[in-house]
Amino acid sequence: MAEITIRKARREDCKTIRDLIQELSNYEKMPEQVQVDYKILEKDGFDGEPLFFCNVATSGEKVIGYALFYYIYSTWVGKAMCLEDIYVTSEFRGKHIGDKLLKSVAKAAIDNDCRQLDFIVLNWNPAQEFYKKRGACDLTVKEKWHHYRFYLNDLMKLASDA
Repeated sequence: MAEITIRKARREDCKTIRDLIQELSNYEKMPEQVQVDYKILEKDGFDGEPLFFCNVATSGEKVIGYALFYYIYSTWVGKAMCLEDIYVTSEFRGKHIGDKLLKSVAKAAIDNDCRQLDFIVLNWNPAQEFYKKRGACDLTVKEKWHHYRFYLNDLMKLASDA
């Protein structure tokens, strides 16, 4: 097996990252949810002020996983980071690649003065144990927080009254 390397994503990785995002969406049983294409990833991640950062895991030259993250702000602690996704292709799971990707995000957070790293996990996803073993706290259980979202149609209705 080729050496596994973690590096910052490059613009030319966006097509593969988009394919991996679809694989993750399929795994999460929501294949129709992905609406971005690789051009949006290129624009949002590599043009002007990036809206996200991404690290990729490679085996040789092949991208086999990714971690996508971005800055958020907490009125309680200040600068923070949100981990949107970690995904490793099925053939490379169980080889500590997810751990390496998570550590790369944690390092980026600490190097950029972030005070916390937030993320969400589906309630059935066994990845919860992966995060808990590394010290993550389930806020729904501990602090009773629930994550809510306005989808586009409801967001448009809400904005129309502004």
